[in-house]
Amino acid sequence: MKASTRSLALVIVAVFLGSLASGMMAELYHSPVSELDEEPVVQESHGTHATSPGHVVFGQYISSDNCGHCSKQGGGSDAHHSLKVTFPDEYVYVTYMSASFGSTNTARAGAVSPYNWAWSTGGAPDAYFGDRTDKRQSGADSSYTTYDSLFSSGGGMHSTVNDYGMSAAISQNGGTYDISISYRYTGSGSPASNMKLYAALVDKDCTGYSYSSGIPHGYNCWMAWLTSGDTYKSKNGGTGSSFHSVTVSSTDTTESWTSVPTSVVPGGINKAVVVAVLMSGNQVSVGGSSPHVYHATDSTMGPKMDIAVSGLQVSNDAGGASYVRGDTVSIQADVKNTGDLDYTSGGSLEFFYKNGATTTSIDTVSIPNLNVAPGSPYLTGTATFDTSSLPSNVWSTNFGARLVGISGDMASSNNVQEIGVDHDRVPLKKTPQVLGSDVVQRGDFVTVLAKGDPNDNVDTIDTMTFDVEVSPAGQNAWDASIVSGGENVLYRDTAQEGREYIITPSMSMAAGDYDVRTRTVDSRGQTSDWATMSDMFELANGRPMVVANPVPTVMCDLSTKVSMVGHVMDPETPLSDLIITSDSSNFVAWHADSEELEVHFPYDDMRQQCPLGQKGIEIRVDDGGDYSDSGELPYGTLLFNVIENGQPRWAGLPIQVVDEGGSGVLGLTPYLSDTDDTGAPVQASTLSLQIIDNSHPDLVSVELRGSTLGYETVDDDVNGETVVTLRASDGEQYSDQTVTIRINPINDAPRLDMTDIESIDLKLNRQKVINLNSRLTDVDTAQGNYYVASAFATGGTAVVISGDLRIQFDEVGLQTVSISTSDGYATNSYEISVNVFDALPFYVSTTDDGSGHMYVHMADTYETQTPTASFSLTDSAPTYNVISVTWSLCNELSGTCDGFWEYDLDMSRSSTGWTEEMNIPSSYGDGGYARVNGMRNMDYIGLTVRAVDATGQEYKTGETVKWMTTEALPEPADMDDALLEWYVADLIADIAALEAEIAADESGDTTSLEQNLMTLKSNYDVACEDSRANCPSDEVKGSGGD
Repeated sequence: MKASTRSLALVIVAVFLGSLASGMMAELYHSPVSELDEEPVVQESHGTHATSPGHVVFGQYISSDNCGHCSKQGGGSDAHHSLKVTFPDEYVYVTYMSASFGSTNTARAGAVSPYNWAWSTGGAPDAYFGDRTDKRQSGADSSYTTYDSLFSSGGGMHSTVNDYGMSAAISQNGGTYDISISYRYTGSGSPASNMKLYAALVDKDCTGYSYSSGIPHGYNCWMAWLTSGDTYKSKNGGTGSSFHSVTVSSTDTTESWTSVPTSVVPGGINKAVVVAVLMSGNQVSVGGSSPHVYHATDSTMGPKMDIAVSGLQVSNDAGGASYVRGDTVSIQADVKNTGDLDYTSGGSLEFFYKNGATTTSIDTVSIPNLNVAPGSPYLTGTATFDTSSLPSNVWSTNFGARLVGISGDMASSNNVQEIGVDHDRVPLKKTPQVLGSDVVQRGDFVTVLAKGDPNDNVDTIDTMTFDVEVSPAGQNAWDASIVSGGENVLYRDTAQEGREYIITPSMSMAAGDYDVRTRTVDSRGQTSDWATMSDMFELANGRPMVVANPVPTVMCDLSTKVSMVGHVMDPETPLSDLIITSDSSNFVAWHADSEELEVHFPYDDMRQQCPLGQKGIEIRVDDGGDYSDSGELPYGTLLFNVIENGQPRWAGLPIQVVDEGGSGVLGLTPYLSDTDDTGAPVQASTLSLQIIDNSHPDLVSVELRGSTLGYETVDDDVNGETVVTLRASDGEQYSDQTVTIRINPINDAPRLDMTDIESIDLKLNRQKVINLNSRLTDVDTAQGNYYVASAFATGGTAVVISGDLRIQFDEVGLQTVSISTSDGYATNSYEISVNVFDALPFYVSTTDDGSGHMYVHMADTYETQTPTASFSLTDSAPTYNVISVTWSLCNELSGTCDGFWEYDLDMSRSSTGWTEEMNIPSSYGDGGYARVNGMRNMDYIGLTVRAVDATGQEYKTGETVKWMTTEALPEPADMDDALLEWYVADLIADIAALEAEIAADESGDTTSLEQNLMTLKSNYDVACEDSRANCPSDEVKGSGGD
């Protein structure tokens, strides 16, 4: 440490020790309060029930000698004093004491230049917090608590109040006071700009005045302003003309006064208190409703000891923001010095958890010495905790860190932090249910709704899945292999919310009743108990089926056994256990042991030919089932391709299955054979092949390339099957065979014709109806079985009623309507972009070229001039019934708006236009104009317009049109004649007004006014030197006259 720094430190310590003895000096550098305790600290004194806001609050109190509600016990003055006694380091206030509450803005109360009186001018008690007119409390009861609510809620201070520090000190040096005010920025960002230092000298107990009731005054009565240049301004003394403009940085800066007489405060140093406030704005005070007070202090406030817990974090080694019992969580927290004094008193940071009202310690970490100097190290403590010991029935656990065994800490509100962590509990089961029929046919499926309860605040239906299993009724032979789905959530946010699963019985499953059980699985893999639904669905008995294809070939006049594998099938009964019979003369026998049907197609002696070609035999199949309701056994027709000896022979061609939009090939050579006249085999490759017929060319196109049959569906949406007849010839004989090509139907989602509705415009809060049914088609689903499943809109509502989409929006801008169509199995999604508008744009043109709806010409825009606006409707404007204009006067540099003027135009002047001088009323409601002395540098006039035309359509400007003042008045020699004439007349008026003000002044100090008058006369003399100027010789005497 440098010697100069050590010396400075010794001086500060000495001053601090002196302040403890005399109460004349205090230092208050507030550090940020990281987090308040969940139970606010309540302090009581003199009846106050306020809670600490966690930072300093600044108040301004208006009182008067004859104010009974101010002086009564527990009234206005007592309520302020009670707050100060209870929160000595968090409340700073000044009392403005007038003689009568009928006139409160008097010099005795502090309403002297350079102070800007922004408050009421009559009535007491009255109080304003944060230097704001919207944080006001008028009147007072007798409970000492009148101002508690405004104080506890933060008192209108800026949110970064704890990023600044201030101190104030006062001592007596002979007949004057030595006063110092220090300030600095302690935050991590950037300090505010355009700051003023509100500085005042107050009488601690106001004994210089007395209430008319005889009861002593309140406290902290204003006596003088501490102004720049080591000056002051009291009610009748001092030369101060401006408050300090300050630039706050991380470096400590001090403003000092050594010339303030001790007589300013009756009673001297024992009663004198310095009040200092950092506020932004162009004046002191500002008023208004925006937070602009960044810190406050007074010379009674001493440095404080404050260490705080901050940055509490709880993390789970298993990941996620919750815990499952048995997880290990890590807890971390910081302990920092947020006060003004070094901390060396030890103590511990204790980590804990709460079970109801019981707090259980987890671990402690010793607190080292914590220095207050910027950049000093601080404590980061950690602990781990095995959650196995936590109760299983809680939904969440609070983990926390707190300071224990510390000494000297002056702010307990930041000594503890807690975080609630959700307990990821085991989910609960719910009984599943069947959606639709509970009787399932072969080849069909049953839909099951699996439901569960997360049983915690961690999981939702989106993070839960379900195990679904099926068993023959009562057998507990559970199987999940026939279960699929689970992606779709049904009945979201209702008591029936769950996931949809599909159970597709296999062909090998026996007919009868089946049980279904489900259990819930959460995001951590925890499972509920099984929920079992007995006899949930019935698998209907499957009828035997007879399939003709592929058609087998048999030789004429020969008894032939043909395998029935693939031709006769039953879901439950093996082929060998079926009984097959027929009344056909071509039926010979059913050989169950070899699963073959024996047939014979004899030579027709009368016709002298074989019954060539495809011949059918109707068979009946008995699987032991009860078919009494139909009166007959299941039956079907088998086809046989009868050929002669020596003819080319076809084996049965297998059915070809192709997906929608697919293709395939079938090599025919393996299915062909031939013999010569003697029955000797002949190479099948010598046969010629051709396509004889295609039963459905609209479904499948076919072609032959050599001995290979190629086939392809005609498009992506067709389904069904076609039978292709093929012919094989050896040049002498031929035989025909058929092959079935079956299209595997792939379900297509319904399609919505979006022609002319993909992007639409719609007025705000106006309903539009679009018939969707007329636009909805589905190539493979019967009408009535597909539908619009849902509709959702951003910024509004979208519902579908009887196929009509009804949309309406209450937010302007580009909105989206999402639509989904479904046939129950597949879904398509569509979007409609909707441009929602409230009003059509109203265009203001500053160029007289006929564009826009209104042309505006703004004249006299130099600094100190009051502009005049001339405006009229253009030829392209519609006929308006109402036009409302809003003029504003703002400053680009300060970002503040001081004037506001809104009114409706006289529509009888629509054809001639309007002219307005921009005497815009003040925004502060004082009855005056925003700019009494004309425009200032970077002022601008702003205009917005709202209008309604003859059809009722609204119009409004999209943004404010601005006319900026960027130039000072030119020198008189550079002015044109009209501007020079105006300038001379304006100077004459200003000089006359200022002379009248000087003549009426009663303060005895008109130095500043005289200087302004000399400047005006000098400007007048310069203007009159121009030969064009019309300057009456007797009107004004310049600075160079007698």
